[in-house]
Amino acid sequence: MKRRAFALVAVFSIECALFAPTEVARADGGYVIMVNNANDATTLSRSELKKVVTGGTKQWKSGAAVQVGIIASDAPETQHLSSLIDLSTKELLARIQEQVFKGEMKRPVVLRSSADCVAFARSSPGAICVASAHASIPPEAHPVAVR
Repeated sequence: MKRRAFALVAVFSIECALFAPTEVARADGGYVIMVNNANDATTLSRSELKKVVTGGTKQWKSGAAVQVGIIASDAPETQHLSSLIDLSTKELLARIQEQVFKGEMKRPVVLRSSADCVAFARSSPGAICVASAHASIPPEAHPVAVR
């Protein structure tokens, strides 16, 4: 049992090294938080965003399960997300890992780039991720302002 738990943590730790949620901040750091159009959220407070990306919010108002997308922990997108919710990248990833291990949160989808975030937000009703403000936003997704 201990060996299996360790393996799960090791695999998740490797995957958590890749994290990328989204924000609408073209003027704030050049990044946007992006969600699927099935989600009608247009703004989130910083505390609401923190709950969403750390497992406190499990469903959007639309009923879709929240699914966080993550780019590498050293990626500017992930660093930007961390700064929005007043956590270091290491603290953010540790909190996510803890919530996944407890079964309180879905394992984040591993993304490699802002383009992956766009594709993820386009195809997943519960998606939330961070992309460069230069990424084109598809008609199936929209940015969310963080206040």
